[in-house]
Amino acid sequence: MVSPFQDGEWRLARLERLGLKEDPFKLSADPRYLYLGPEHLAVYRQAVGVISRRRGLALITGEMGMGKSSLARRLYDVYASERSVEIAYIHTAAFRSAMDFARQISLALELPAQRSFQRQMETLEEKMASIYTANRNVIILLDDAQLMSSDSLEVIHRLYNFDYDAKVVQTLAFGQREMNSLFETNRAVNARVFVRLALPPLTLSSALQMVVFRLQVAGRQDAFIDDNAFEVLYETSEGVPREIIRICALATDYVLLNDLNTVNLDVVREVTKR
Repeated sequence: MVSPFQDGEWRLARLERLGLKEDPFKLSADPRYLYLGPEHLAVYRQAVGVISRRRGLALITGEMGMGKSSLARRLYDVYASERSVEIAYIHTAAFRSAMDFARQISLALELPAQRSFQRQMETLEEKMASIYTANRNVIILLDDAQLMSSDSLEVIHRLYNFDYDAKVVQTLAFGQREMNSLFETNRAVNARVFVRLALPPLTLSSALQMVVFRLQVAGRQDAFIDDNAFEVLYETSEGVPREIIRICALATDYVLLNDLNTVNLDVVREVTKR
């Protein structure tokens, strides 16, 4: 029995025996392990186009585990260091009211809190105008945007009520499918949506490439999961990236505990109970 105090060293030693310098299937976000297959890369490129061409408002939907948050974080990482950009990233856009939304965006843009919604919006609008006249771009990334209250959409309405020859603010909202219904409750805001994008499940080929990519980042070049095992793993996951990684993590744990060298069909059946 391995004690909890020894588990980290024991696990690392077992991983190294498999040619891995670290765990390739951690569920925590790590930008080094982000893989964008053809399906998700297409959505990413369209999102970049919305920003660079100042298209305004975009909605990006996907079921749980499909990679919405990873995509939002990638966009933030890409643009956060750009001197020509002012960016706000709200990782959980569960705004209870328009005032809550306005204050959180103001805080992200390092603006002072105001007592009234009107004054908070005026402060925001003044900031947007000054950024635009300085030939800079404003990006607002809203993750889990299906959690917003319908009242909070008034902030987006106000932000897109004043424009110059191009959109001053580029807002990308990421959420589950019900986010579309939320935006439809406000006709004025819904009419402002430039594009609606959807993250699809990964194909078998893309899923395999994602796993191979993660293994290579972790140091292993040789195959780790045999073909028959991966087909069952993929069918169980239904192409959802987070679920693929979770099953791979369970299979890796099983391999380590049972002193095996690869993930075979029996291992996948054991961890998925199929």
